[in-house]
Amino acid sequence: MLYALILVILLSSLSCERRENASFEPAKVKELVGIKGCPYCHDMSRKLLGPSFTDISRRYSEDELDILVNSILKGSRGKWGKEGMPPQKVTKEEAELIARWIISLKHELD
Repeated sequence: MLYALILVILLSSLSCERRENASFEPAKVKELVGIKGCPYCHDMSRKLLGPSFTDISRRYSEDELDILVNSILKGSRGKWGKEGMPPQKVTKEEAELIARWIISLKHELD
């Protein structure tokens, strides 16, 4: 019985992981970026108050996703000059989606 329970838990966690990856739709995340107000400070290709999304994507690798998520959630200062970014009013899940979207832009540049 215990083995069956462990198997169910393992299979359900795999199922959740697949759904999370499948839910990453760049067009929807780009819409979220607009709703959350990111374009007031960030443009796709040129510096505004903050760096462009493409410049950010060049700086961060997929292995550094957590660093970018943390910057979105808690804000950052001194990474891109004197201006800082305040903490954003997003959930952790939204911050992860936005960070994944930004990093994915690197592939469009190649």
